[in-house]
Amino acid sequence: LAANLLSCSQLAKQGYICTFTEGGCTVRKGEAVVMEAKLDKGLYLVPACVPNCYKAHMVFSEEAACSTRWRQVETVSPELLHLRMGHAGKQQLLECVKKGELKGVEVKKGAGQQSKCPDCTSGKLPRTSFPISSDHASTPLELVHTDVCGPMQTPDRKRGSRYFVTFLDDFSRLSWVTLVKTKDEVAKVFKRWIRYVERESGAKVKVLRSDRGGEYLGKELQTFLEEKGITHQLSVPYTPQQNGAAERLNRTLTDLARAILSHAELDNTWWGAAVQYANWVKNRMGSKGLGGKSPYSLWTGKVPNVSMARVWGCMAQYKVPDQQRRKLDPKAQWGIFLGVSERSKAWVLWSVADQRVMESRDVVFHEGLNFKGWKEHGTSQSGTSIQDPHTASIFEGAWEDPGDEGEEQQEEPEPADPNHEESRETDSTPQPATQADARDDQPEQHVPSTPSRSSWQQLLDQQLSKTPRTPMKRVTWEEKLRRLEEGEATPLRRSARISQPPERFTPGHIARMHDHLVSDLDDCMLVDMRGHEYALDVCLMGQVHEPRSVHEALNRPEWVESMHEELESHKVNGSFELVDPAVVPPGLEVLRCQWVWKYKHNPDGTVERPKSRLVVMGNTQKLGVHYEEVYSPVGKHATLRGMLGISAALGLDIHHMDVKTAFLHGDLEEELYMRQPPGFDDGSHRVCRLKKSIYGLKQAPRQWYLKFDEALMDFGFERSECDPALYHFVRYEERISLFLYVDDLLLLCSSKALLDRVKEFLSSRFRMKDLGEVKYYLGMQIERDESGILIHQERYILNMLQSFGLSEANPVRTPLPTGFDVHGYEDEPLLRDELVKLYQSIVGSLMYACTTTQPQIAFAVSQLSKVASCPKMFHLQAAKRVLRYLKGGVKSGIFFQTQPQSQVQLVGFSDADYAGDSASRRSHSGYVFCLNGAAISWQSKRQPVVALSTTESEYISLCQCIQEGVWLRRLFGEFGHDHAGGVPVFVDNQSAIALAQNACLHGRTKHMQVRWHFIREMVAAAEVILQWCPTNRQAADILTKSLPFERHGVCMTLLGMQPHDDRVPAADAGVLVLLSLADSMLWVAPTHGQGGVV
Repeated sequence: LAANLLSCSQLAKQGYICTFTEGGCTVRKGEAVVMEAKLDKGLYLVPACVPNCYKAHMVFSEEAACSTRWRQVETVSPELLHLRMGHAGKQQLLECVKKGELKGVEVKKGAGQQSKCPDCTSGKLPRTSFPISSDHASTPLELVHTDVCGPMQTPDRKRGSRYFVTFLDDFSRLSWVTLVKTKDEVAKVFKRWIRYVERESGAKVKVLRSDRGGEYLGKELQTFLEEKGITHQLSVPYTPQQNGAAERLNRTLTDLARAILSHAELDNTWWGAAVQYANWVKNRMGSKGLGGKSPYSLWTGKVPNVSMARVWGCMAQYKVPDQQRRKLDPKAQWGIFLGVSERSKAWVLWSVADQRVMESRDVVFHEGLNFKGWKEHGTSQSGTSIQDPHTASIFEGAWEDPGDEGEEQQEEPEPADPNHEESRETDSTPQPATQADARDDQPEQHVPSTPSRSSWQQLLDQQLSKTPRTPMKRVTWEEKLRRLEEGEATPLRRSARISQPPERFTPGHIARMHDHLVSDLDDCMLVDMRGHEYALDVCLMGQVHEPRSVHEALNRPEWVESMHEELESHKVNGSFELVDPAVVPPGLEVLRCQWVWKYKHNPDGTVERPKSRLVVMGNTQKLGVHYEEVYSPVGKHATLRGMLGISAALGLDIHHMDVKTAFLHGDLEEELYMRQPPGFDDGSHRVCRLKKSIYGLKQAPRQWYLKFDEALMDFGFERSECDPALYHFVRYEERISLFLYVDDLLLLCSSKALLDRVKEFLSSRFRMKDLGEVKYYLGMQIERDESGILIHQERYILNMLQSFGLSEANPVRTPLPTGFDVHGYEDEPLLRDELVKLYQSIVGSLMYACTTTQPQIAFAVSQLSKVASCPKMFHLQAAKRVLRYLKGGVKSGIFFQTQPQSQVQLVGFSDADYAGDSASRRSHSGYVFCLNGAAISWQSKRQPVVALSTTESEYISLCQCIQEGVWLRRLFGEFGHDHAGGVPVFVDNQSAIALAQNACLHGRTKHMQVRWHFIREMVAAAEVILQWCPTNRQAADILTKSLPFERHGVCMTLLGMQPHDDRVPAADAGVLVLLSLADSMLWVAPTHGQGGVV
């Protein structure tokens, strides 16, 4: 219907008779009843059927598939033109076509009145307009309006962006859109945009008008404006109406984008492409304020050509280049239409098979078929990461950004860019999409025919039955990386391996493969170079697809049950209570909350159970209002490995327990309120008053630690002075030690009865899960037999190799080649953004391995980390080499041997290179401490100052080593092993030993800082014993340089690790490390066979 109100007077003029009764109204034409209306809430409601205007009337046909010519003028229905032009106003479109402001299309005559579009109704809810300014620019770029819209709830699929920046020329009303991840990119975007538009138009920007957002008041942008002589006009704080042109543009674009997303039934991650296409359409639409002309026309002086417009989000088939397929491969693949290319005569598509943005000129469009319908008809044979649509609120509040006038909200880290080598990055350079339309020579196009409305469904069914169901090929990271390295012109290589039949799928495969039906590597790996925390998250990360929205979780029964269990835990714990919002103190913000879903895994990698966690959005908390102190200690890895070494040496049991919902036990000291959980709001508008700590609160870890510490003190435990997450309980001959890492704890005990008592006590105070003897802890697999304890990370390394596409790569002998220089290849260009993120992901993933069970790669990781922000292809190849090295020994780890005499002997090694960093000429320090021949603590680090000699570099390294040695001696003293004679530390530089043992002062040492002479005091106090050892017996040598593989294998054995089978010669396969208790000398001897010292 063209309108939804009927006038009785108009009906009477047309000869109709309206009869009103108590129950309704009847309209007659003579004796015939035309319509009836029912009384509803004081109004007479006439039921009517609205035609589905969003059903396009164009389908693919065999005749169209054979066509290779572009049709310069196409006759279409108003409804199809409305859909093609991104749901622009129908009347406005008809006027543009009628006046010749659009070429390439004609509208069918006699179309009559058009029906309302439900997608436009849902996407364009109007509000009262603000007064319009009468002052307008008279020349291009005289006045430019700009604004930032966002943040969006979901990152954009292409770049992970959450905002878009708009620039609007006041004279022509032409607009440009650029997607950005954060607001601090605005200055860089503006500089790039102004260079482009001034070069294209020949005019100069005179005035820039914006709000007072921090992104526009920054020093970088203000300096640039002053240099260019551009006047900066600012709106009054909290008065967006004064920047109304930019605000209205944001609304126009989001309205159009919301409508086309609704019609395409795509999820929120496509909002960026939708906004860019909406801007392309808006620039080509005539406007009454411009005398019926379009912004494009005023800017270029040409009539826009929209013959390339198609229904956004429709399915299309594009031709695969002959160079990228074999003879029997299909010639076409499926894609989703995203827009018109700005840089070539082509359409922009999302390839369903390759999961990337690409461009093609040979395309067959199916404008009546979207991705959802395509999938339901079984056309897809490959997985995608496209989810169910949730577009109702993606732009809600986005174009009225409260952050413009105040502080930006904290955000989660952005996901990696999912587009790869063939992406044109159309959002990196702001362009108004002007060049493509001015061309007269258009590329060839396959144009489908247009059937009548009545035959639509029938023809669609027929065509779907004819469509070849081509299996889609998934492109791995390794293949994508190879394409990026070789460039587009290089034909794809094909593997010569013979395909093997698939193995039977087992639950164990789940943890060893990515869910490629849902996400790619880019979606699951976020770069956060923060060491242990990031790498631990990667290690514990599940490989099965968790829900990505509340809507999805509520439609999966196992997650519904999991969320109910979480809420039941809060109910039993008394975490919060529902209260009236009136009790919230004035000025105290009610915190938001959200769900986090993760699969819990067994040690063998199989899924144990789904786990839902209700968390408070702690990024909205304010210091001094919602929290005060937040520090909470966690156990050190050296302490953990020391406990395992003691357990192996003395034959003590070590058990694992887990605290369920640990953070819910903490007591809150502040008065806090939270919104009701998403998906479980009872509609009463009440809020939750927090009575206990809850996950997500900044103070939650601290409150849990204080609660647990209090409980242990009640039992009689004493907190360690060396590690606040370590506790000891000693009664006569009984001893038990407890190690805490957040909510995972280990119990090392000499008495089974005492162990049971502690477990019973902890279970009475908290909800505990007894996991028995430890087998899997913090991403480490722990295996024990009669000979000792082996800790390794086989599962983590296999997952890492598969994530980066190196599962089938050939192993190498050493982590880095001998003489590796991280600052080499100075003339080589930097990597592209896609490869930078890949490099950072690899280095970040290696960090946890090197700090947990793989000390032999510590030097390699420290070198690669130096260039994490600016890597080159040389560095990426080196990072991949480290992964290939780990592949050669995925189960290689640290082995703690059982000691027949129950001895616990701690030994240290210190080493340094000299001026090894070719850029700064600083030296590299390395030290390692071994417990009974197995490494428990190590470090590989560049020295903070430039050393002037080898003696000085060794002396600095020795100082860092002794600091750790003194700490370890006191730590093991708490376990009952004092090392009364001091900890032996072996150094291969006699000058450094002499300098440490003798307080001599001469010209070569007087410049050294006082802190390095800490060594002398520790040596004098017998805390450590310095001994010389030859370089070929120096275990720390592996931490200061890249070694040949023979020497590398010897050092691994000195660290208590099993050398990789294919990397160490048979002559060095066995090495026995002996420490002489008489003279504290270290002896290394090769072995033959299973024993026999030579």
